[in-house]
Amino acid sequence: MKKLKSISEVTIIRFGLIFFWTCFWLLNVIDKFISGETNFWVGKDRMAQFVNYYSSLGIESSLLPQITLGFVTIVESLAFIFLLIALISYVTKRRRKAQKLFFWGTLMGLIIFSFFSLGDQVFGDRMELWEHTSYWVALLISWAMYRYLPKK
Repeated sequence: MKKLKSISEVTIIRFGLIFFWTCFWLLNVIDKFISGETNFWVGKDRMAQFVNYYSSLGIESSLLPQITLGFVTIVESLAFIFLLIALISYVTKRRRKAQKLFFWGTLMGLIIFSFFSLGDQVFGDRMELWEHTSYWVALLISWAMYRYLPKK
């Protein structure tokens, strides 16, 4: 594998990783509040999805899907907040703080995708399982790239 030529390439890659995941979680949080089609946005009705999942197990309570959606929204919001602060820290050259917050944002992502993957197994949604597992692996690869690229 060819070594990176300059520090600026490492800086760009690290910035790109933080920026990508910040945008990813921002759009996921927005999607929780815009459920359905609007101008410039085609959201997914997560509440209906969770209701259908629980109904498939014979659980007709509307409280459990609400709790699930609340938990998901909180964890995704935390991931976004950690990554937004990591991005600001990285841009302002507080690299240690940025790395620490990028770790916490990554951890929140791993938690949410582990939670989703468990649910995908229980509810038998193999396509969602594939998607969530792919994101889980992408998060690990992103963290490893960020962490183990050459130091300044």
